[in-house]
Amino acid sequence: MMTGGCLCGAVRYEVAADPVYTGHCHCRSCQRASGAGHSTYVGVPRAALTVRGETRFYAATGGSGLQALRHFCPVCGSQIFGTSEMDPGTATLYAGSLDDPSAIRPDAAINVRSRQPWDRIAGGLPEFDGMPPGAGGA
Repeated sequence: MMTGGCLCGAVRYEVAADPVYTGHCHCRSCQRASGAGHSTYVGVPRAALTVRGETRFYAATGGSGLQALRHFCPVCGSQIFGTSEMDPGTATLYAGSLDDPSAIRPDAAINVRSRQPWDRIAGGLPEFDGMPPGAGGA
């Protein structure tokens, strides 16, 4: 069971499943949304995610041309999770929203063609210029 929530505590979540995938996304959208060089995400089955509290979302067109939603707390603005038309069965938690972010192990870095030269992550992860083959979306 993974748990997490926003900075102010108005939104909390639980996930009753293991991660499907984890990683770092270096796309410009993630850079702008996080205010950093990348977002670290944890893909989980959407049906296993229970959210308590109100979220709002920002919709944007992803690299696939389909809608991607970034869900956030309307009180403190913390990003909590994302959903997408590209992979409707999965939600991507923002790793910083986890109660114990040390429990995850990123398995790839995606969209590295947009990576900033000052944002280098150690670990020797597989890297993909865009989305990895067969990926549902991050």
